[in-house]
Amino acid sequence: MAQSNMSVIPSTTGTWQAPTFNYNTPNATGVYCLQTNLYQNNTLLDTDSVCFNITLDADGDGVIDENDLCPNTPPGASVDADGCADSQKDTDGDGVMDDIDAFPNDATQWADYDGDGYGDNASGNNPDAFPADATQWSDADGDGYGDNPAGNNPDAFPNDSTQWSDIDGDGYGDNPAGNNPDAFPNESTQWADTDGDGCGDNMGGNNPDFFPNDPTQCGDADGDGYGDNASGNNPDAFPADGTQWSDVDGDGYGDNQQGNNPDAFPNDSTQWSDIDGDGYGDNQQGNNPDAFPADATQWSDADGDGYGDNPTGDDPDAFTNDSTQWADSDQDGYGDNANGNDGDNCPNTPLGEVVDESGCSQSQIDDDMDLVMNDVDACPDTAAGQSVNAVGCAQNQLDDDGDMVNNTWDSCPGTPMGSEVDLAGCADSQKDSDNDLVKDDVDQCPNTAPGSAVDGVGCADEQKDTDNDSVLDSDDICPYTPAGEIPDSNGCSGSQKDTDSDYVTDDIDQCSQTEAGASVDAVGCSEAQRDSDGDGVKDIDDDCANTPIGTEVGDDGCEVDEDDDGVPDSDDDCRQTNAGAVVDNRGCADYQSDSDNDNVMNDIDDCANTVAGTSVNTRGCADYQRDSDGDGTFDDKDDFPEDPDFDTDTDGDGVDDSVDAYPKDALRSSLEESSGTLMFVSVGVIIAITAGVLFFVLGRKDEDGVSAGAGLDASSEAMFSGESLEDMSMATAVGASAVQESKEMLTEEDFAVETQETQSTSQQWQDENGVHWTMNEDGSMLWYDNNTAEWIPLQQ
Repeated sequence: MAQSNMSVIPSTTGTWQAPTFNYNTPNATGVYCLQTNLYQNNTLLDTDSVCFNITLDADGDGVIDENDLCPNTPPGASVDADGCADSQKDTDGDGVMDDIDAFPNDATQWADYDGDGYGDNASGNNPDAFPADATQWSDADGDGYGDNPAGNNPDAFPNDSTQWSDIDGDGYGDNPAGNNPDAFPNESTQWADTDGDGCGDNMGGNNPDFFPNDPTQCGDADGDGYGDNASGNNPDAFPADGTQWSDVDGDGYGDNQQGNNPDAFPNDSTQWSDIDGDGYGDNQQGNNPDAFPADATQWSDADGDGYGDNPTGDDPDAFTNDSTQWADSDQDGYGDNANGNDGDNCPNTPLGEVVDESGCSQSQIDDDMDLVMNDVDACPDTAAGQSVNAVGCAQNQLDDDGDMVNNTWDSCPGTPMGSEVDLAGCADSQKDSDNDLVKDDVDQCPNTAPGSAVDGVGCADEQKDTDNDSVLDSDDICPYTPAGEIPDSNGCSGSQKDTDSDYVTDDIDQCSQTEAGASVDAVGCSEAQRDSDGDGVKDIDDDCANTPIGTEVGDDGCEVDEDDDGVPDSDDDCRQTNAGAVVDNRGCADYQSDSDNDNVMNDIDDCANTVAGTSVNTRGCADYQRDSDGDGTFDDKDDFPEDPDFDTDTDGDGVDDSVDAYPKDALRSSLEESSGTLMFVSVGVIIAITAGVLFFVLGRKDEDGVSAGAGLDASSEAMFSGESLEDMSMATAVGASAVQESKEMLTEEDFAVETQETQSTSQQWQDENGVHWTMNEDGSMLWYDNNTAEWIPLQQ
């Protein structure tokens, strides 16, 4: 504090005046000191001081104003080291203050209705698929059942959207329309029923299906692979006999020959036994009974003569349908019993020879009487008297070369056997129709021009096509064209030509017009002709060699970027970006993007993360993001958004609470003026306080031997800017005029004190700290607390 001059004070009988203390209210937290100096005739006799701490904390949150980043913290709110309560912070910048943000460090989430730790924003991080169910939050397969097995309605198959329940716990879902459905949802040992017959496919389970692919069979008691259901497929005719299962003819004997009581005739219900195993039944009343049941070589005797009908059996009957004959010694078909039917006139006919109705063969007959028996007579109708050869033929009957032309008329008697001949008895192998010295049978060109040179098959060049390419050899300059290849008019195919002379034949040359001298690859293409990535731009001009197939490219072979912003058109959401503009990975500049979807483009959006659906101004800011008057209070909370001096009007009367005497009463805002009497009381209180201080100082000095008539000069010096003692008690000092009092105690000659008089003419005022004061008629004082909106009595 600066030194204060005192008024003249009488020592005994005179009057004295209390000093006026002039000071500046401290505006910083720190340690302050008050010093009092005692002078006599301008000589310092003594000094005294007192120091104290002053802490400035306007919002009372325990953080001094100099360090408080949030000066208007609501009363009672917990704050961090910067003096900010959760209601004043938005750590993740998502537009929701931390006190109501369930995820203060995640800008994509802020609400958690069911409190399970997963956010309700479906498009944010770790979204809650079940925002109203605290036991579930994830649904990987999207079937509406939660992945937490301990939660409500858990999904037994979290990765299969077609299944969610498994009542019997066998790993197969209960939804019959889903993947791998459980055919037996209440039976844990069964789950599949391929044939739908009600019996499970699991052989180790209950009621297994021995025939999983046959809906007509289920059980197999004897385990022979045939079902016990008589009306099903492949039923077991012997369900209690594992060696038998079929009885096609229904005679009671099984068809399995290795089984019990096998049926020797499974398709004949009249037969079942065949003791001799010859295939004929022993039951004489059945079909095909065995006439010789003990002889496996015989079973039938059609004519009943006692000889079996099987010619290879014992005692066979040579005449099975003639009871008068049974033997045929020469086996010519005529019986040896001369008294029987068709007796044999030639009983010794050589074996195998054909006989006539008398039992005689051709070797025993000479019909043309040429002394050559019919069996060797090649000419059975030789005219009587003709000389014949060993085979009974005269010359007019012979054809020595066997060409069907008698020797008498045959011009080519040595015709090879089997050759086709003309009327003169000549075959192609004996003729040369075109006189080219190649016989007709090997002459592939029978009409060769006279004098032409021919090859081994009688063909001249103008008649041949050696390589079968449809170009005659006389015109074919490529005589060995591979089979199947298409030649040109000169007989040359693609594999035989190299049109552009690049040493790659035309059949594999993918670049047929290669310029002379150019180096080519295996398919005949030079660098100027290749388009390795198939984008339509030759490699020599292609700046982007490995363009994906189907990509639209420019003349340089690179993917098109119409606006030259560095993002290919295929990925560019903004293809008309201005030249030079900085773009994001979608190819959009700020003036083309609206990240927070508030209809204000990023380049002019001062508030980039506005909450969806919030109304904004032309700069993209909502009221909760804007502080129009720069007073530190956002417009949505500021009752005076255009006035930096005011921000709160609790009662809505248009008067800020800081200057409203009745901040909760919309009908009034100012106190009535006080009476003169109250003002005098006020001044009296201040004088009494001042006099008490002075008498305390004088008393101490008197005890120390200082004369009562010494002059007193009080001054204060602060380590920082000072404040009166009254401020320590939450009271603001008010300048008061000194009055004359107690003249008997001090005389004018003893002390001289100057004072500055300041008369207050109102019972209400505001100090330089903005604190509102009022004084009641009884002299008591009150100050207005903005935080509680109440008048607080001053503690004396």
